[in-house]
Amino acid sequence: MMDYSARIAKIEESKTLAVSKKADKLTADGEDIVSFGAGEPDFPTPEFIKKAAVEAMDKGYTGYTSVSGLPELKESAVNYFADNYSYEYSTDEVIVCNGGKQVLFNALSAIVEPEDEILIPKPYWVSYPEIVKLAGGKPRFIETKVENKYKLTAAELKAAITDQTKAVIINSPSNPDGHFYSKSELRQLIEIIAAEDIFIISDEIYDKLLYDGRDFSSMIELFPELKEKILVVNGMSKSYSMTGWRVGLGFASSEWIAKMTKIQSHTTSNVNTIAQYASAKALASPELKKIVKDRCQIYQKRRDLTAKLLADIAGLKTITPAGAFYFFIDISELISKKIEGQEIEDSLSFTDLLLEYNKVAVVPGIAFGMDNFIRISFALSKEKIREGISRIADFAARLEA
Repeated sequence: MMDYSARIAKIEESKTLAVSKKADKLTADGEDIVSFGAGEPDFPTPEFIKKAAVEAMDKGYTGYTSVSGLPELKESAVNYFADNYSYEYSTDEVIVCNGGKQVLFNALSAIVEPEDEILIPKPYWVSYPEIVKLAGGKPRFIETKVENKYKLTAAELKAAITDQTKAVIINSPSNPDGHFYSKSELRQLIEIIAAEDIFIISDEIYDKLLYDGRDFSSMIELFPELKEKILVVNGMSKSYSMTGWRVGLGFASSEWIAKMTKIQSHTTSNVNTIAQYASAKALASPELKKIVKDRCQIYQKRRDLTAKLLADIAGLKTITPAGAFYFFIDISELISKKIEGQEIEDSLSFTDLLLEYNKVAVVPGIAFGMDNFIRISFALSKEKIREGISRIADFAARLEA
């Protein structure tokens, strides 16, 4: 009998994509589903970006580009970064990948040796541990506390570092709970890392989605002296409503980028040329800033509505997110309760029963390393948010001890 890779057998399917797939199938079958599952904007890609894609085809931008990216896009990316974060990368310090996931995979593959550990604070984005495993490393999880809004503290970080530690992943604003590190909080963490031979992977994909007047500073902007240690992950997906275009950006030292480029040259080669051309036009356009600002204001109103509605449901606890577009909801008080004789044993059974009885799709917290939670996205219309949370309230009210 032929065997498949034992290494791949250890990789779990993305639970967020699984939820979306299940909800889509039920919708296709005629069910009235409210889906809070997808981690993507509900706004369309801005019109001028779509027109740029057509322009790319008309101009013949349909062949290969250099592996690390279309020169025009790399130039636009470093200029955009400098304009926003007062730090100037060169074009050989940026790589264009097929989404943020490939940035992370390439970056980790370039630094990880067998037995190396990558520190990942909980809750974490679903793909971090799996990408670490695919790159040949070991994810090492760090428990965080609700009183710190699930933000990693210097003490927790210091206690987690071992001789096997190769890197730490910091995600701010974060998926799944929207926490955001202030400058002082980041400085406390960096004081620990600076003394160690540890890489820092700063996932900044939600940098433009911050609320209540908060200002974002990139990790490299705050700690330029640690340039050789820092990789910044960003891209076009979340802030610019371009999830399907698959354009991720990695910023790091030229040495790290060169190694990532070597990996990409033997896996996917360049990102879709048309998408790269359109992204270059997007980042160079003065229209983009206003579009993002206007949409961020809409997200904040949706966040506030979601917080208000959730606060009225007994048994659910939430922390209002500072950024991104998710609520991470504590369902501990509902565990072991039943609906029509079926018991809620964990976040997976909660999500299955909620979908079965009230036709609402949410993501189980176990996907993010914390089982007594669910994640919902508020990247939906206000009407859908009201309807979906009304159904969640009805579901919670029907539960029996």
